[in-house]
Amino acid sequence: MVRVVNRWREMAADVALGAASLVSMMTSGGGGGGCGGSVGPPGFMSNCGGAVNEDISSPHSSSVTANYGHGGYGRLREFTDEESNMCLLFNRVVDMENPERHTVYLVVSLFVTFLSNKNSTPTDEKANAKKQSLVFRHFNTLLGYSSTEKCFTIPPARLRKSAVCNAFISGLPEILDMNLHTGNQLLPTIAQLLIHLPSPQKLASDQNVTNYSLALLTQHMRHLWLQSLILILYKYRFDQVPVSENVVRLIGIVMKTLQNQVHECSESETFNEIDTWDEVEDDDFVDRPEPNRPESLAVTTIQEDHTQSEGLVQAVRVNQPTIVEPGVSYESPMSRKRSTAIQELKRKKSAIEAVKKSVLLRCGHCNEPIETFDEETMSLCLIALETFLHREPAMAAPILFKILYAVTRLIDTPMYPWHSTEMFVPANSRSVAKQMLRVSLHHLSTSAICLQLFDTKIPRAEAFWSVIALSLADFNELSPVYFIQILMEDLDESWPGSVRLIMKNLAFYAVQVPTDMYITHWSNLTGHMETFFRRYHTAISADNSNSAPTRAEIENVLIVMGQVLKVQNFSAFKSAVSLVESFAKWLSESLHGAEVSLEALLGVCTACNRALIRERDKQCVTRSVVTELMQAIKFKAKLQEANYITVANMVLLDAGEDIEVPLLDDQFNTAASEAIRPFLFEVLDFIADLHVIAKLKKETNSDALGGDLKVKLAEAIAVEMSRSNARDCRTVIRFIPWLMSPPSVTQAAPGAFADSVTNVRVLSWLLLGALHANHSCLPVPIECSQHMADYIHFVLAGFADQSKQSVVHMSALFHAFHLCQLWTVYCERAATYSSTTAFAHLVDFWARVTPAILQLLSHSKVLADMVNLHFLNTIQALQQVNSALLCQLYSMWAPILTAYHSQIPNQLRMKLDSCQNQPSLEAPLVTEWLKKVRYKISQVELQTSAASPYYTV
Repeated sequence: MVRVVNRWREMAADVALGAASLVSMMTSGGGGGGCGGSVGPPGFMSNCGGAVNEDISSPHSSSVTANYGHGGYGRLREFTDEESNMCLLFNRVVDMENPERHTVYLVVSLFVTFLSNKNSTPTDEKANAKKQSLVFRHFNTLLGYSSTEKCFTIPPARLRKSAVCNAFISGLPEILDMNLHTGNQLLPTIAQLLIHLPSPQKLASDQNVTNYSLALLTQHMRHLWLQSLILILYKYRFDQVPVSENVVRLIGIVMKTLQNQVHECSESETFNEIDTWDEVEDDDFVDRPEPNRPESLAVTTIQEDHTQSEGLVQAVRVNQPTIVEPGVSYESPMSRKRSTAIQELKRKKSAIEAVKKSVLLRCGHCNEPIETFDEETMSLCLIALETFLHREPAMAAPILFKILYAVTRLIDTPMYPWHSTEMFVPANSRSVAKQMLRVSLHHLSTSAICLQLFDTKIPRAEAFWSVIALSLADFNELSPVYFIQILMEDLDESWPGSVRLIMKNLAFYAVQVPTDMYITHWSNLTGHMETFFRRYHTAISADNSNSAPTRAEIENVLIVMGQVLKVQNFSAFKSAVSLVESFAKWLSESLHGAEVSLEALLGVCTACNRALIRERDKQCVTRSVVTELMQAIKFKAKLQEANYITVANMVLLDAGEDIEVPLLDDQFNTAASEAIRPFLFEVLDFIADLHVIAKLKKETNSDALGGDLKVKLAEAIAVEMSRSNARDCRTVIRFIPWLMSPPSVTQAAPGAFADSVTNVRVLSWLLLGALHANHSCLPVPIECSQHMADYIHFVLAGFADQSKQSVVHMSALFHAFHLCQLWTVYCERAATYSSTTAFAHLVDFWARVTPAILQLLSHSKVLADMVNLHFLNTIQALQQVNSALLCQLYSMWAPILTAYHSQIPNQLRMKLDSCQNQPSLEAPLVTEWLKKVRYKISQVELQTSAASPYYTV
């Protein structure tokens, strides 16, 4: 037989042999018959002994049933068919227990070599079809495949050790590559073999779910397995059932192999029981001898607890040699020696496998096995997936994202040290994975793959899009920027119901795209983005629209736009200005419905200011945001509650002021302080309006928003007024000219008192804003102290007669005393940091105000109580800020409290004692006191506004 094999190898390349001649050759060399009509070598005939007429049965046999969910495994099946029993018997006798296994391997290799010859296709198909079918049927029986059951009846573990299977797998790629006719005939069987071979199932009848990888195959067999699959995907049609279903299952195995290479714990996975070293007994390494009998004769019953029990089986001998258990002396001494050697070899192999199993690496979190594969296996898996995507994109559509995600995970997880660098290593799996991503995305770019991919919820999205951008970086056919352009084109053709998820993914992707490359593509992209933002603005501004953007969506859009504005030579693009204008309109509309973070707003305004050249264009985004705030304080538009303060903080930050919001970066240049300058007088009107706090409360349901916004805007005006020299009164004449001409007590106009109360409130807010600003902020010159005192003197002098006219007049005393407090703190701070005459002006201020307070005390007891309460509150406030003036004037102010009463009332005495008995031991925080004053003034304005429509005398 060896001579025949050698001779055949010499003649295989030159001789064209048909299927009929092969049948006649093999049947003449092996006898007129075989086991079950199968074809085998002489060694097989000597062991089988003409078993064609053997009748094997057992009275104790029962069926094994299993439910399969795919293809030919979709029904209940019983392995009681004679052909199935023969497959198991042949596998044991011909292959596993045959001492001439090498000869069997050579014979099958000879058969495979014949099949791989492209000249082996029969010329007369009708005449030789029956003989060829007979050959394939007998070979399937040797392989363990039941043509009746359409499945394998041999467990995968045995099949992987089978000489017949290994010989067939070794030549399978050549058959599929060289002989398409034979490959098409064997394709259903080959597909099932490739599914069955790497399966971890213990029995052939177990449920076969393709949720496993190629880990159980040897490295060489994995390569042959993958090469065979690639040839099937590349050269054969697999779009028809049942081959299509089997191909999808094969792709699932490849996917599982890639996923296991970069293990990722699943939330649904739980800890399994882990065997410790102490639980591994020595008996596990000894292979106990078992009866040599076919597995199909074993009786297996399925119980409720899913355990299996094996019954005893008896073999009925009908004039044939009986298969006996080891130890029974039917064998010759030579056979016994050979059997002992085989048993020793099996014991050693079993021990090695047990050791490998006991040291299996597992994940420390989910306890799942950690599988690793070689570079060649990974590369072949990627080629198989790419071929599948290219040949049948419709079949790949349901699992397309899983494929792309697995490939990106493989690229993102370094296997070797150079993977984390920019070094390019040819022919490694990472390079193959990058190329696969490029080719796949380019091939599917016309099928709306970009829109589908960006509109998908992706775990670990930042790493995913980083890999996509990295893979497309040096790909001319589909650059990273052109990938975004395709997305914009897809959105223009089919606008989705919501772009929230799209913008989230686009933000992750855009920050990975280089801004100093692909300038031509960036220029083309700006036109598409302009169209996108115009349509986006229409979508969110439509009446009864449910597509209002959320905070996260707005921030994602700002990230994308900020990245676009950072592109090199952006101002030279044709559609640059129109893109910025359309984006500014969208941003203005978005401020109405959702909160915007200050840092994101600063980033995009700064990027716009740096990207464009003309001043008008540079401030486009900032101007639109500030204008929207101005419309809101006029109540022509409504902003989201937090956006009022956010825009005001942006103005203050650009003016160089400190804000309470922590920022990681202070290198912002938004030009917001310049954008608000045309609206400063409108801001003053907002501050002077008594009813704006009440209106804002109705819109936002917040008591504090109105006061906070007023003090922010007052600070912006104070900073603008203090830009010029503090000794110069020109800014005062420009913004608050009425301060330079206070009304006269003797020649007061009819509405002078109400106007004076309003002016006092405005001065209080301006001083609050100035005290919130930096130390150098002096909007009102110290030299105006006399005019300030005249205003307070006029209000105190007219309060006795005018207080009952309206609620606004009733609050005049409160505002006058608070202005005194604020001016005192204002002057003392100026004396500390800048002015040498501030304290002298402050003393002169109180010298003018104190007589008016004494005069007001002489009117009535009720009025005296009111004045004493406000004056004592002023003393308490100055004590809280550790005022130096209080130390000098307290001896003069103390008699004021008893000017009308011979003795201070109890409630006032308790408050006075608390001021005297609680000296400040540490420097007070002026900011905390300012917050209290701000809240008091805003609450008084809120209450006055609420009561003024109903209280008029």
